Amino acid sequence: MVACGEDKQESNSITSQKALLNEFVEEHDDLIVYDTYIDDGYTGTDFDRPGFQRLLEDMRKGNIDCVLVKDLSRLGRNYIEVGNYIEQIFPLFNIRFIAINDNVDSFKDPTSTNTILVPFKNLINDEYARDTSIKIKSALNGRKKRRRICRSISSLWIYKK
Repeated sequence: MVACGEDKQESNSITSQKALLNEFVEEHDDLIVYDTYIDDGYTGTDFDRPGFQRLLEDMRKGNIDCVLVKDLSRLGRNYIEVGNYIEQIFPLFNIRFIAINDNVDSFKDPTSTNTILVPFKNLINDEYARDTSIKIKSALNGRKKRRRICRSISSLWIYKK
């Protein structure tokens, strides 16, 4: 396993995901960890993440034959792109895809990637990311408005003195 840089603190989410993945690998003799690809702090809606790009490079080089994630949202939160990787790109490179908590294993149960649940969960993950983005923008805009009001009041206060 490759840890995050020494000067960067790893999030609790990443720590718990790594623990779950390591436990899964220990229980399955057919899996060996080649590398860990971490994109802590990057949005899952963007597939131009550094860790994901390293994963793709290792796929192209033939260094890996399995991608293991906690759940579908950890691969990404873009409905179209995640579906493309699961249905087209991973099979093209003969890559086994496992999403532990979603009971997806493209080799042991090939039908698990073709059920209605996979695209449905990917759609929900995509919408969750979109909804979160809207809420964050709304909160930031609210802060900006409150600061403007406070500055005005503050200016009036200074002016009155």
